[in-house]
Amino acid sequence: MKTVHAVLATAAVGFVLGSSHFTDAQTQEGSVLHPAPVSKTITVTVTELRHAKHGLDKEVLIAQAAGFPNDTCDVITTFDVVKRYEERQTWKGVRQRVDIVIDGNTYPAKFREIGSYPLGLNLACIDFVSPAARAGLQMPVLPLESGASEASLLSYDDREIVSSDPGTPFLNKNGEISSVLTATPNGPLEFTSADDLRRFLKAAAEVSPWPALTRRSLSSI
Repeated sequence: MKTVHAVLATAAVGFVLGSSHFTDAQTQEGSVLHPAPVSKTITVTVTELRHAKHGLDKEVLIAQAAGFPNDTCDVITTFDVVKRYEERQTWKGVRQRVDIVIDGNTYPAKFREIGSYPLGLNLACIDFVSPAARAGLQMPVLPLESGASEASLLSYDDREIVSSDPGTPFLNKNGEISSVLTATPNGPLEFTSADDLRRFLKAAAEVSPWPALTRRSLSSI
């Protein structure tokens, strides 16, 4: 856990230093985007079960990121988290799982395959294994920014960037998602715009999270 946060913190500092000329160029009159509060975000984790020589199996956290609910995907998070899960799926003897964690409660989840991931975007679609879980939680959905914003009018608080986890949505003054903080395990932090999110959701909507059921005609019975 400490190692994961250390890597993210180092990457965040690198991003802030590398993009200081961008934020410094923003006018004071521009719209400042702030991360969504914790109550509006959730956590996606990848956990591995390792067999202990004595006693019960040990759970080891492999990766985690923030996420937020959406009408198309149960949760949207960053692809670099589930990439660890995908890479290890073919390893012999590896037992791992993806979970959605809300208020300390863990819910089994699954990664939705959308063909060619990540479609040029570091985003992933996560669904609850149980369809009833999503309906029962009644999670509030954050709206996407309705109109494309002028990049020259947007600015971010560097301290908020460093203290935010990848997958955290940044909101405009109307409470709409204007961008999402994304990162790669060894790369810089960057932002995915609301327009990019719409493109991602369009692709995700074309892939059902559950197998399609076809009804047989009466003549075939």
